[in-house]
Order: sequence, then structure tokens, then C-alpha cells
Amino acid sequence: MTDPQLPVSAVLAAVPSSDLARSEVFYEALLGRPADERPMPVLAQWRWDGGVLQVVEDAGRAGGGLVTVVVPDMAAALVGLRGRGLVVDADEGTVVARVATLTDPDGNQVTLVEQR
Repeated sequence: MTDPQLPVSAVLAAVPSSDLARSEVFYEALLGRPADERPMPVLAQWRWDGGVLQVVEDAGRAGGGLVTVVVPDMAAALVGLRGRGLVVDADEGTVVARVATLTDPDGNQVTLVEQR
């Protein structure tokens, strides 16, 4: 007998930060807008229909996080990110996706993906 599927209502992805104020500046530049909420002093979060990205102050875990953001138009995303002063390493990727990566101030990796 298999266990029933977990009934998921939402998924919150959290990125650890050693300095929330510094990280919030980076993620505001990355996402092009300020955090939607600061529900706790150690947490900033951005919401979309598809999920929530949380940046949480947790120095002991900072630097090992991975975030993947799916974008509809990589070329437009790169223009916007570079226009906001972010350093982006873009790669054409495979025939099924275009990929670009950034590193936040703690060393967490942010990957942008455009499916083809």
C-alpha cells in the first residue's frame, strides 16, 4: 500500500541570509520591487500567484541556498537585471531552456530559467 499524496496548499521557499537588510536590497533589485511583507523582523517575503520567496535572517545557514526563478522572457529579464546593476552570468543552456545565474551577497545562488 502506498501512502496518500501530501495535500499541499502552497510552498514557501526560504533563502538564508546573514544580514537581512543587505539581502533585501539585493532581492529588491533582482525582483524589481520591494518585499510584499515583513511579517517578522527576521523575514522579508515576495508573493506571486505561483508561490512565495522568503529571505530569512539565519547566519548559520547563509550561503548554501539555491533559488530557481522561471521567467517568460530571458532577454528582457537580463536587460532589467543589468539595468539595476546586478551581475548576471547568462548561458544559452540547452535546447529546452535558457539559463542565467546570480549570486546574492551571502553566496546563495539564484538561477533564472526560461523554458523554450
